[in-house]
Amino acid sequence: MRASTQTAGSLALLVLVLSSSILASYPPISCCFKYSKKKIPRNLVIDFYETNGQCSQPAVVFITRKKLQMCTNPSEQWVQDYMKYLKANRTVNATATY
Repeated sequence: MRASTQTAGSLALLVLVLSSSILASYPPISCCFKYSKKKIPRNLVIDFYETNGQCSQPAVVFITRKKLQMCTNPSEQWVQDYMKYLKANRTVNATATY
């Protein structure tokens, strides 16, 4: 009886450790609930990311020089243009470092 209690305790501890490490490897989902109404000047934007598909609405989040994150509508033409521009610059910068 004592051995099975120790085994059950060890198993419970193992499950706890594994589940906490799995949860730590998946960061919380960042979603946008409304879009910025103003067009952001392109010279202020340094990077972007697209929100997760689990969010209620799609969004592109632009990161500014001051590290502000601005939610934008991915169907707007200026947003698509900025994404294209930033992707092209990522490629140039990545190849220039080698």
